[in-house]
Amino acid sequence: MRVRFAPSPTGQLHIGGARTALFNWLAARGSGGRFVLRIEDTDRERSTPENVAHIIEALRWLELDWDEGPLSQTDNEERHRQVVERLLEEGRAYRTHATGEDVRAWKELHGAERGYRGTPEGSGAVRLHVPDEGATVVHDLIRGDTVFQHTHLDDPVIARADGSPLYNLAVAIDDHDAEITHVIRGEDHISNTPKQLLVLEAMGAPKPIFAHLPLLHGPDGKKLSKRHGAASVQDLRDAGYLPEAVRN
Repeated sequence: MRVRFAPSPTGQLHIGGARTALFNWLAARGSGGRFVLRIEDTDRERSTPENVAHIIEALRWLELDWDEGPLSQTDNEERHRQVVERLLEEGRAYRTHATGEDVRAWKELHGAERGYRGTPEGSGAVRLHVPDEGATVVHDLIRGDTVFQHTHLDDPVIARADGSPLYNLAVAIDDHDAEITHVIRGEDHISNTPKQLLVLEAMGAPKPIFAHLPLLHGPDGKKLSKRHGAASVQDLRDAGYLPEAVRN
């Protein structure tokens, strides 16, 4: 078993992220597997070295060690670009100048439930071709099967006009290259999963096993997140909690 914890350094590690890290750590240590730490820093505007340092400090305080990493997603950007070029050459992706307004207009014409299909043009952003027929099925160890009919899926944008990768492309490639066998993460990522599976399928790559964890919620019923009510690990430490208590 090879698992990964892949936080984005757009803030400190909050309690929900720490819980995901713990589940991955337990899965690796319980199976004699490998635990990979990857920093997903494709959000250029909000990712900072200070937040990377905070995340590593928090994991060490929680006594969650890793076998490989920390790897930086941006360090693999040349590989991401190569895959984009290959998908373009094979006709599995295309460039388009379509804007959000163009997509809305297309859906008004074809129906809001119909997935957007663009026309190759110019040197704009790169979208992945989604087959018109069939479905992508997410086999999940916790939730069972979730079916995404292709007719409802937009052709997802996988790279910017300058060729730099977007999240769903980079994640799929990095998981493949690191030979990740099990992706254990929060269920808020379920909507990303069919896009990542379609990238892997276009690459001719094997698919990992998924396990999407139920989210932590606050007293108001809303999910805890960096922007809503989730204490950071450092906040808990500074409030006097012991790492053993937080893990428990």
